Amino acid sequence: MNGVSTYREMATEMPAVGLAISLDESEREAADSTAHVRFDVCPTWLELALRHLSDAQVAQVARVTAWKGADENSKAGALEWEFEASIQSIMASSIALDAFCAAVQTKVQPPQSTVSQLREKRIPHHAELSEILRIAFALTTKEVTNLRLNLGEIFRFRDLAIDSSSKSGAPILHPELGAGSEWRFAYFRCENARLIVKVTLQLIWELVASDKPKDAHVQKYVDALRSRLDRLRNSNALKADAAENGPRTPQVTQARV
Repeated sequence: MNGVSTYREMATEMPAVGLAISLDESEREAADSTAHVRFDVCPTWLELALRHLSDAQVAQVARVTAWKGADENSKAGALEWEFEASIQSIMASSIALDAFCAAVQTKVQPPQSTVSQLREKRIPHHAELSEILRIAFALTTKEVTNLRLNLGEIFRFRDLAIDSSSKSGAPILHPELGAGSEWRFAYFRCENARLIVKVTLQLIWELVASDKPKDAHVQKYVDALRSRLDRLRNSNALKADAAENGPRTPQVTQARV
C-alpha cells in the first residue's frame, strides 16, 4: 500500500527514528517515514450519544401516542424502544466523558502525592475525574464543586445501567405516565437522556473553550477538539429541544425521577 489515510478523528504525529507501524497480519513494516495516528474517541461517543438521543425522541413520541390507545402490546413496545435508545444515549455520554478525561490525563502528570491520595482514599470515579480536570484546567473550588455534582449524576445513571442490583423490582411511578412502571422505564427515558447529553456536551465545551489549560499539550488537544464540538452543539436533536423548551444551561444535572 502506498499511503495511510488519516480521517478527521485522528491526530497525526511523526514517529521517532527507527519506529514503524505494522499495517497487516503479516506484520510487514510500513515505509520508514510512516506517521503515527491517534484516534480521539471522545467526539465519536458524543456523536453516538446524539444519534441515540434522536432515536429516543422518536420513541418518546411513539410512546405518547401508544398510551392514548388501549393496545397493551403497543404500550409495552413503545416503553422498551424509548428505554433502549435512552440507555444507549446515557451510556455514550458517560463514555465520552471518560474518553475526554483519559486524553487529558495523558498530557498532564498529577503530583505523585495527589495520585497516592486518590488511590488510598478510593474515591468515586466521578470525583477522580474531577480531580484530573481540576489540575488540567486550573479550576476554582466552585467550578470543581459544580463539576463533581454534574459528573456524579451522570455516572449514577451509568452505574445503574451497568448494575441495577440496588434497585427494587417493585413498580414505581413513571413521572410522565402518571402510572406505575418498572423503574428502568422511569429512569431511562428520553427526558433524562436529553438532559444528560446536553450537560455532557456543555461540560466538555466549557472546559475546551475556557483557555485555562496551563499545559501546552492540553491546550493543543482542546484546540483540535473545539471545532468538532462546536458542530455537535448545533445538532438537530438539541435544536428540537431548544424549540420545545427554550434554552437551558443547567448548573446541576436534574436527571432524577
